[in-house]
Amino acid sequence: MRRLKGKVALVTGAGRLRGIGRATALRLAEEGATVVVSALARDPSTFPDHEREVSWKGAESVAEEIVSAGGQASAIHCDVTNAAEVETMIARIERELGALDIVVNNAGVPGEAGSGPIVELDDAAWHHAINVNLNGVYYVSKHAARAMLRKGEGGAIVNLASLAARFGIANYGGYSASKFAVIGLTQQMAQELAPHGIRVNAICPGVTETDMMLGTYSRIAQSASIDVARVQGSTRKSIPMKRPGTPEDQAAAIAFLCGPDAAFITGQSINVDGGFRMD
Repeated sequence: MRRLKGKVALVTGAGRLRGIGRATALRLAEEGATVVVSALARDPSTFPDHEREVSWKGAESVAEEIVSAGGQASAIHCDVTNAAEVETMIARIERELGALDIVVNNAGVPGEAGSGPIVELDDAAWHHAINVNLNGVYYVSKHAARAMLRKGEGGAIVNLASLAARFGIANYGGYSASKFAVIGLTQQMAQELAPHGIRVNAICPGVTETDMMLGTYSRIAQSASIDVARVQGSTRKSIPMKRPGTPEDQAAAIAFLCGPDAAFITGQSINVDGGFRMD
């Protein structure tokens, strides 16, 4: 079913090959949406091997995938922590595509999750996590909601929180705090925008097979002086479904919240975690 046909969607932080952003952009396109793929420009020399092997180009590669499959997409480089860049991006989407109906605030950083306790955390790492994971969601949501209000036909915003926003996790740097705040912002905006037909929800991914999660595994292993495989194995055992999630698992939940079947759902934060957390 092409439940999002005729809709214009923006997905931030969608420039990685192994990421929830890419999977979400592809899924929304499959559902019929015209997708704007946004990501911070990265130096190709910093790309992981699996991206270099396929001559990865970040957001442009995701947009090309969508177009090759018969969909409509474009790529925009944007730093979500820069309010002026965000405002310019939203204005460009309105100008070129006529509207903005769906926003997925996926851009995020690990905030040194797994590296060590707060008392040892570098202040710059803390501020970077808050700036990207919270301020970035604020800037994009604020300007996107203004665009939706101008159109006057409602809309949907889905924010990426985390299972780490459900309970504090030791040694998780600035990540947990920033994601807790995303849930608060989600609820506040849901209250404010509901009268205008704009729904605001969040998902809370559990362990998901992404480059970001692999980095967290590595930091946990290094901090505990154990093998990464041991960390991964222990994590799997703690999940009732006995497997980590995939980016596509998360994308499916996001697509649902963006679509008409979720028309009466707003202000919610939904765990997508294989049953790890049941509240």
